[in-house]
Amino acid sequence: MEIPQHWVRVEGFSPHLGRSGAPLTVWGWSAESDADAERVGRERLAELLERVAREGRLPETRGYYPRTPLREPVLEEVRADDGRLIGVVTRNRMGCEVLCTDLLLIADVDCPELADERPAARRRSTQSTAGDRGRGVGGFLRRLVLGRPDPTPMEPSGEDAAGLDGPEPVAGPAGSASSSSGASGYEAYPDPPGEEGRVVTATGPGGPSVADCLAAENAWEFGRRHPGLGVRVYRTAAGLRVVVTGAGLAPQSPEARALLMELESDPLYVELCATHASYRARLTPKPFRIGQAALTVPWPCRDDAEERRYLRWVDTYEAAVGEYAVCRLVSASGPVPGPDEQRLVELHDERTGVAERLPLA
Repeated sequence: MEIPQHWVRVEGFSPHLGRSGAPLTVWGWSAESDADAERVGRERLAELLERVAREGRLPETRGYYPRTPLREPVLEEVRADDGRLIGVVTRNRMGCEVLCTDLLLIADVDCPELADERPAARRRSTQSTAGDRGRGVGGFLRRLVLGRPDPTPMEPSGEDAAGLDGPEPVAGPAGSASSSSGASGYEAYPDPPGEEGRVVTATGPGGPSVADCLAAENAWEFGRRHPGLGVRVYRTAAGLRVVVTGAGLAPQSPEARALLMELESDPLYVELCATHASYRARLTPKPFRIGQAALTVPWPCRDDAEERRYLRWVDTYEAAVGEYAVCRLVSASGPVPGPDEQRLVELHDERTGVAERLPLA
């Protein structure tokens, strides 16, 4: 994992931008010290000035997935019994808490058919702020071009997107259940005689919905093709999250990329994992899904005033997130995770509210 905590802004000026030149600012980073971060920043600035002089313009932006390390504060370290670092929790630029690890293979799968679901009518009066967000130009274009409503928190229920009743326990991927009922709130359905390998472990009284099962079929097929791996399928507000245990693959490896693509993971997410040598799982809701104003203060803060604004936003956000979950478990199969993997899985499930029947956001 590459998440340096020392960041320094370095400023310069290029006479080759526009008619009279323009200032430039770059970031330097280091895992060691601010001084080392400044050195990196000055080297990057010199390279940028040389490129601008040569090409007469700034290089194209690289969007949300930069080739530089992630500029996120580390909130918590997760360590094995022997002290090895196996994961960290950071706060991303949206303000969400994120689990970063190179131990658990985590796939992010977008499912537009699941994102179509809307919150129950009885929550509209109490969630009007969240439900009315995105009504401007961006929301209009999303509805016009994509032909579907803005994403909103989803009410937990036993129905799927079409209003069908949730099914009885269904056939999951091959392998034995990796979780049993207990503190995590999971309900395990054992194999019927003569039908070993047909196991679903799910949250809630009704199990997964029809829509969940249809979306999870590719992940279940993945489990059948890889019986030596543990496969945990979660429902999220806009799709699925698949956590794979037992793979032991570095995020930047070709083998990891192949498995992520086999799970139909978002291509940009796959690039992010390889670039930063880390799998990622969001632990707390996206602000816009819970009616929270966007975080506009970048980290690290420039001064005390920015830091106060940053901390006020975090306080407001954290006061709201307890009413929502990020995931609910659809199924779990395969071998039991190792102790280090289990520690990360338990942290993930606790922080994302897997055992809580709350709207997904």
